[in-house]
Amino acid sequence: MKYTHLTENERYMLSALRKQGLTVASIAKALGRHRSTVYREVERNSRWCNYDQLYSYQPARAQQKVRVRTKKARRNKRYDHMDFLLVDALLKLHWSPEQIVGYFRYKGYPVMSHETIYQHVWADKNEGGNLWQYLRQSPKIRRKRYRSKDSRGRVAAKRHISERPTLVNEREEFGHWEIDTV
Repeated sequence: MKYTHLTENERYMLSALRKQGLTVASIAKALGRHRSTVYREVERNSRWCNYDQLYSYQPARAQQKVRVRTKKARRNKRYDHMDFLLVDALLKLHWSPEQIVGYFRYKGYPVMSHETIYQHVWADKNEGGNLWQYLRQSPKIRRKRYRSKDSRGRVAAKRHISERPTLVNEREEFGHWEIDTV
């Protein structure tokens, strides 16, 4: 079942049903929603009213809060070429992506994350660009690590101890002796 937010009409309906004194479960049944969704909505958007001596649900205020939250949300925000013009200029001055984000915050510009800037740099490199050359440190090789054998800490062409020559067991030459370094 796909989750959908309450609509403005549902919020006003919820307010009217609540004023009639219905329970949260019966309101949820009337709206065709789960009772926890309605309960959460009422808890989030109710205020204490001194004249009624109870909490009242305010649908207009709830809808306004939803609009503000939706406007502030960065989910699925897409940046175009114009958004990266200043970023590209600062990168060419050898600023780090972290410094660029800090500068944007300080100046009050719309802020993107430093990871978004790095992704822009790598996409530019894949398209044949040279922004990656302006980064301060040499880029690490980025590769996916799943479905691959871990080879860290392994010596290449290492022979097992059972394959050593029998001459070593006599310990007559320097280097045939083993010691514990711990």
